[in-house]
Amino acid sequence: MDESEALIRLCGRALVAQMGDVPGVELHLSHNSVLGLTGEPLADFNMLTLGPDLDAEDFFVRSIARARARGLPLLATLSPQVAPAIAPVATALGLTYVGMAPLMVLRADTPLLRSPSTKVSRALGTQLVGIAGDLAAAAFDAPRDAIARCIDVGLTATSGVETYIAWDGDQPMSAVSVTPIGNTAGISLMATWPAQQRKGHGRSLLTQVMQDFRGRGVQRFYLSATEAGRPLYASLGFEVVADLSAWILSGRTP
Repeated sequence: MDESEALIRLCGRALVAQMGDVPGVELHLSHNSVLGLTGEPLADFNMLTLGPDLDAEDFFVRSIARARARGLPLLATLSPQVAPAIAPVATALGLTYVGMAPLMVLRADTPLLRSPSTKVSRALGTQLVGIAGDLAAAAFDAPRDAIARCIDVGLTATSGVETYIAWDGDQPMSAVSVTPIGNTAGISLMATWPAQQRKGHGRSLLTQVMQDFRGRGVQRFYLSATEAGRPLYASLGFEVVADLSAWILSGRTP
């Protein structure tokens, strides 16, 4: 198994951890693929990660049928191992190609750049979980009630997903979620107040959090970036190991 395949499998396991506490979530798993449907009328809350499975096409077709039967939009990311074969199927099923999502990794031998120290706290408890949810809703322009149902609910001490908040004095500035599995951790939901973006808050938070996780034995970090976010992560030492193709299935609800 090459590194990209191993990381794609971890992406699926992280998706299960992130969605596991969502009330009414529907999860379907195969060896390297995961479908998670929260029921929200937003594609980012209904996700399919399709890895290099022998039955990848069958899993893909069944996943699209299930989302369509429920009238849900869906975001599907396809590994490069299966994308050439699945792309024509996706087109035939009415999905729209929306671009590439770089899968990036920061390895154990990559030094972390020094950044200004910042006050960081883990989002546990009603107040801090609410602040982290507010940051995510503002940064991603997502409905706050959807964030509460699908993200806030999973911010517990035992969920497997850890979310951290960076502060400037008494003001929360950024949040980031980490899903550690063994000696590897996934980075997701990097969120900063829109008015405070591009001022270094997210960079400082992520650097400090990764340093702390290295002290806990994590050797490797990975994330799925947007093309817009790719330069930031590259500047921190992340390298692209695969480009995942992203497709959208529209639902009945806009």
